[in-house]
Amino acid sequence: MRYFFYFILSYLFLPFNYIIDLLAILVYFVILNEDDKFALIFSAFIGLILDLYYPVSLGVNMFVLLILAQSLVLIKKYFVREPLTMVFIFFIFYLLRILMAYIIQGRVPAWNTFILTIIFCLPIIFVLQKIFYKVWIRS
Repeated sequence: MRYFFYFILSYLFLPFNYIIDLLAILVYFVILNEDDKFALIFSAFIGLILDLYYPVSLGVNMFVLLILAQSLVLIKKYFVREPLTMVFIFFIFYLLRILMAYIIQGRVPAWNTFILTIIFCLPIIFVLQKIFYKVWIRS
């Protein structure tokens, strides 16, 4: 049932993605909390949705999200899940996503979206954990 809600949230977050990148936070949350196969499938799905919704160059977001999801899947068992570490790892994850996507496409990144996404990362992750797992932070 949780998987179904992830797809519904991705549909609900899509129109607000140009203000704050809620889909990147959702992908990060899924990668940290779900099994590896579903996390990779979900990140590929979100990348495809972003490619279809913002048709600049097809496949770039899917490619970037798959690479970053695979790397985060490999290192997620090595870091402690405390708030400062989660924000730092998300900062690196999101910075790499923005830089790779914008360098490949040759566009200038929207820094206001980047800053808002980093600021609201931890509160949104806490709310998602409270909704799905009934706790504020998982260890």
